Amino acid sequence: MQHKGSVHYQIEVESLAGHLFKLTQFISEPMPNGQILTLPAWIPGSYMIRDFAKDIVTLQAYDEQGNALTSKKVDKQTWQIAPCDGQLKVVYRVYAFDLSVRSAYINDEFAFFNGTSVFLKAEQHKDSLHTVDIAIPSETRSQWQIATAMDKDDLYYAKDYEELIDQPVIIGDLDSRQFNVGGVDFDFVFVGDHHSDMDRIVRDLAPICQHHLDLFGPATPIKRYLFMTLVCDQGFGGLEHRNSTVLQFTRSELPSKQDRDHISDGYRSFLALCSHEFFHTWNVKRIRPAEFMDLDLCRETYSEQLWIYEGFTSYFDDITLVRTGLIEPESYLELIGITLTRLARNPGMSKQTVTQSSFDAWTRFYKQDASAANNIVSYYAKGAIVALCLDLKVRLTSNHKVTLFDVIQSLWKDYGELDKGTEIDVVQSILKNKFEIDLTEFIHSCIYTTEPLPTSALLKEFGVELQLNARNNPNDKGGKPSTDAVKVDFGAQFKGEPIGVKITQVIENRAAYKAGLQVGDLVLSVNQWQVNNESLQQRLDDNVDSESVALHILRDGKLKAMQMPISAAAKDTVYLHTKDETLRSNWLLKP
Repeated sequence: MQHKGSVHYQIEVESLAGHLFKLTQFISEPMPNGQILTLPAWIPGSYMIRDFAKDIVTLQAYDEQGNALTSKKVDKQTWQIAPCDGQLKVVYRVYAFDLSVRSAYINDEFAFFNGTSVFLKAEQHKDSLHTVDIAIPSETRSQWQIATAMDKDDLYYAKDYEELIDQPVIIGDLDSRQFNVGGVDFDFVFVGDHHSDMDRIVRDLAPICQHHLDLFGPATPIKRYLFMTLVCDQGFGGLEHRNSTVLQFTRSELPSKQDRDHISDGYRSFLALCSHEFFHTWNVKRIRPAEFMDLDLCRETYSEQLWIYEGFTSYFDDITLVRTGLIEPESYLELIGITLTRLARNPGMSKQTVTQSSFDAWTRFYKQDASAANNIVSYYAKGAIVALCLDLKVRLTSNHKVTLFDVIQSLWKDYGELDKGTEIDVVQSILKNKFEIDLTEFIHSCIYTTEPLPTSALLKEFGVELQLNARNNPNDKGGKPSTDAVKVDFGAQFKGEPIGVKITQVIENRAAYKAGLQVGDLVLSVNQWQVNNESLQQRLDDNVDSESVALHILRDGKLKAMQMPISAAAKDTVYLHTKDETLRSNWLLKP
């Protein structure tokens, strides 16, 4: 029987309509001068201060006899409870209505929480045993079940607070499947209405898991792993944990039983998301930057290394799909083309390095404004292309004897398994000291400058040609060949409204920027012809031989007229084409 830990929690859904969790915390030996309680300000893997404590709506402490104790709020996330003899009891309520993988959420179908959103840390007890009693909401919800990777005897338990908050929980009407790969037991759980073919998903997921387990070797750090997916109408996301992941995905993009063996673009994205988060089991959860070895969740922890941890992971997640035979090489090249297109349309790539992007994740990447595309670069996207270039460069330099797969294995054996943090030059150091490959200058150019990456030249060495075309339509994300490219540049992203289109992003020095369009403007007409989401580009293309067109817009409720110059559509869309399959296989199909 599992005894209650030094810190014990009871958590229940108190109100579905009010989206409230009620927590009762018991501390067996509170601090004699008054117990300090604190809630994290951010969650590992999502580098932004989120101030979870703002969602604690009530808090009351009691001594062992049930007498109320005074509590004083010390700062935005910390409480000091008055001294008491014997066990301390704290009752508090948490508002939970953030449908994301990062926080906590309650609706009529399920309840979900991360420990960082609900479990107050008892100072001086953070290294003690923590136990949790999780209640099913009510008799009418008796069909609800609990999904978590947390260990359980009679109670759920964690050896310390750090482990406790790295074990998310779903309570709901679960749809689940189990499978075993490489000696690891996997649970795959969906919550939320769906009509997807879960048996097929699990069948496709198994080789991805096997690939990652084989890559990192037999000394796996896990015996059980849980994939949890919040299925919703619109959404995308994932967050890694030590023995599990929480995903959020759009139900309409999951495969149905009628889809048979076809892998749609949406399903391909889901498999890549699963691959990405499972890869994090090693790369960031156990192979970690030195700065992350002892995290302070009350304030930012800065690192220049996220290009390794998210960029490398973003490279390996997709290439795994082709190496396991789930997608064809051309489908994989399409994925690379989409990432390259994203960068080609991003003027910020010439202003911010990938290490600066990593360091500034807290304020610039996670708090993007209307200027983001013009001024910053994604350490996910550019980091993935740096990883691609590095893989190809290492293969060429070593005459195909060494690859980035060897580098990631060395990161695991020399750092992850030894619980040793990595320094910023870790990749250069491994290549030089372990494989006698000196790419110091090459890597410096990739990560510390905004010089263009040598992607095209390196791909050519592996039989792949990079083509830059105009986009096929305003929604073209890249990766596909040019069929009927647009003729006129607009240089802005937009979304349809009941009348006209609303500008959501303006790219500097392009046509919309030169005309003076701003984010939030509602474009009503081109040359006095009304436009909508489908017709705007066609109206512009009809004027390909003109010098300019007249726009009418609404800005802050006021009608304005402006002229937009006509220029040829920008070649900002990347398509990768195979010229030599044998050379390509030396990259895609060989470790």
